Amino acid sequence: MTEFRRVRLKTVVTLNIATAGDPANPAVILLHGFPESHRTWREIAPLLDDQFYLVMPDQRGFAGSDQPQDVEDYKTDKLIDDVFALADALSLQEFSLVGHDWGGAIAWPTAMRGDPRLKRLAIINAPHPVVFQKSLIEDADQRAASQYINAFRAPGIVDMVETKGFDWFFDTTFARHVDVSKISEAERAQYVADWSQPGAFNAMLNWYRAAKVIVPPPGCDGAASGPAAARLPRVEGADPRDLGNAGQGASPSAARRPRCARRRSHGRPPA
Repeated sequence: MTEFRRVRLKTVVTLNIATAGDPANPAVILLHGFPESHRTWREIAPLLDDQFYLVMPDQRGFAGSDQPQDVEDYKTDKLIDDVFALADALSLQEFSLVGHDWGGAIAWPTAMRGDPRLKRLAIINAPHPVVFQKSLIEDADQRAASQYINAFRAPGIVDMVETKGFDWFFDTTFARHVDVSKISEAERAQYVADWSQPGAFNAMLNWYRAAKVIVPPPGCDGAASGPAAARLPRVEGADPRDLGNAGQGASPSAARRPRCARRRSHGRPPA
């Protein structure tokens, strides 16, 4: 049986969490991705709750949890702090961590903290952050497939999506990453309701805005000679209309393509 409660953390956010299983069993914290919620695990929980104590939060910025509007509130260190603060709030002496998508991207550096309470790590669909950044610089296919990140960071993206509606967002972006035939009308309605909360979409996009990952636009040659750090380009002029290509591996049109502005090397990567 899944239970729900809101938990105030010492990181000064309140998270909506779902729990399942006996608290005496080994604890597992499961972190969802974008644009999801604790409901990511709704079909997995019944298969595991007889063996584990499952803790499934809505991460900050999502669904029923607090949704700070400032980009600074989504820096990696703060997202990691939420994980350990949640463990503190629930008095977990040790736990395993599972992360999917953005949840996986945060689970990697959470494990790197070396906190002895974290015993095991499972990552779903989230490469190691160093490997991911390297592939964005060196692999043209990965750059093309990841242009949605620039679209999510583009000025005006929130206004555009809110104008078009979240049903449009579901059909044109989210549906490209999931098998919508397996999503019931009730589930679709729940997604749209979560995204439609005032400030919710802006909060979710802050995960992308605060991230340090650099996504060069198509056409930037990451294989150029010279130190790798000096080859990191600055992305300028990303256009939110390119959101329609998210997940398709499609390049923005030439008219709207972000510019690849090379930086002079100063012996360190750009900030």
